[in-house]
Amino acid sequence: MEIGQVIGATTLRGFRFVITEGMEKYVKRDEFVSVKESVTNMDILGVIKEITISNELLPDEFGRDLRLGDILLTEGEYPVPTVKILGYVYENGIELPRYGIKPGAIVNLADDAMLEDILRQDDKKSAFIGTISTRNTVPVHVSINDLISRHCAVLAMTGAGKSYTIGVIIEELLKKKGSVIVFDPHGEYKNIKFMNSKTVVYGIKGERKIKIEAHSLRSGDFANLIPDITDPQRDLLEEVLGIASKFYEKYDLKVIIRILNIMYDKKEGKDIQTDIFPETGIKDVIKKVGLSTIGALIRRIERLNRMGIFDMEGTELGDIVVRNQLTVIDLSDADERVAETVVATIGRRIFEGRKMYVREGDGNLKIPTFIIIEEAHNFAPRSVEDRPILSRNVLKKIAREGRKFGVGICIVSQRPNKLDADVLSQCNTQIIMKIVNPSDQEYIRQSVETVTEDIVRDLPSLSRGEAIIVGSAVRLPVTVKIRKRTTEVSGDDIDIVGEWNK
Repeated sequence: MEIGQVIGATTLRGFRFVITEGMEKYVKRDEFVSVKESVTNMDILGVIKEITISNELLPDEFGRDLRLGDILLTEGEYPVPTVKILGYVYENGIELPRYGIKPGAIVNLADDAMLEDILRQDDKKSAFIGTISTRNTVPVHVSINDLISRHCAVLAMTGAGKSYTIGVIIEELLKKKGSVIVFDPHGEYKNIKFMNSKTVVYGIKGERKIKIEAHSLRSGDFANLIPDITDPQRDLLEEVLGIASKFYEKYDLKVIIRILNIMYDKKEGKDIQTDIFPETGIKDVIKKVGLSTIGALIRRIERLNRMGIFDMEGTELGDIVVRNQLTVIDLSDADERVAETVVATIGRRIFEGRKMYVREGDGNLKIPTFIIIEEAHNFAPRSVEDRPILSRNVLKKIAREGRKFGVGICIVSQRPNKLDADVLSQCNTQIIMKIVNPSDQEYIRQSVETVTEDIVRDLPSLSRGEAIIVGSAVRLPVTVKIRKRTTEVSGDDIDIVGEWNK
């Protein structure tokens, strides 16, 4: 369908055109158009990014204080759309043109078939996310292999639809019998139910507690869990962990407390047999440590033990990483340090488990998995001025190396500016919704190579439920209207007035 003609100078990056009379309704922001290249006569695809309307009879400098109620100014007034060139249409996507476009060339509305051909993915390996925002007849699919193995990020301001979009992605992955794990700080996903898939919810409290293997905790994990630990206590804890690891393949916090109690009694002068831990230097440790240090560390470890989540065995990874299952780890009852430790330890165990299986064929993590991190700026922050964040290093490692072992991550955040740049840059597919904060916009542009200046300019104008998808999982950047979910939606805003009037 002809909608206009090219005017003025053209470049290999873009052109402008005037609209054919009666075609104004088809010309809108983010609409796709096509034009013939001057030499090869091949179709070049472009997208409308700006529409300028001017009036030659009313220059800008004279228009400020005029009263125009009785004046009709139509002659000389015309809209001029600006098009960003995307490229030639090829079987595997698009490629930038090598020849120019002639002024006067006919501009056509890109037909649905052309767009469907470009965006088409293998049905067996793709996820239906929504439709092109300007064409509800053209579906948009993303490659699941690229989405997971090369990681992704869902970024948006509060209320723009992040969690809703994540729900759509989860629905699509479970249609493919996938394994999905969500670290959920607000309890938004625990009520999701599926017809043919299973949802398993672990929490910090209640009947189904998440269990962390105590012997998998490192001294840094303990330091994070015990904010008031002193340097002498931490040194003592490292000695005790070394003793425990020599004599126990697995141990819980009760074993740590038992060793500390032996030290305490011996320090008090009681006749306690310390040779149950031979060749560990326990006697030397007892000599150089103070009685108050041992007692204080015992009290702190006992405090952790009462939480009931640090155990001898821990929750089986085979129960967390399960084909055709959404595993929700509800962290809404956890304080920030416990939440960080849960994300760090489980993420580390999954990564190491998949690494062992891929390299050596050992273990029970036989299937790849997709880990979704809500409020990711809390678990992989950009700066760690006051204290180290344990989950940050774990997520950075998964972002760098997870692709080789079938562990993908999805970073979900309303504050991109607070995210670790290494983690964000490793996410090769970006689903970006409305963002108005300039610092967040600029940080995304600097951290993600596929996000261009014109994409950043479009972010404030996106409506709720709209997203710009760029990166390896789609064949061209596209603005998408996210499809409706089939599962129950949580996390919506509270109807304040409605609650008052009940």
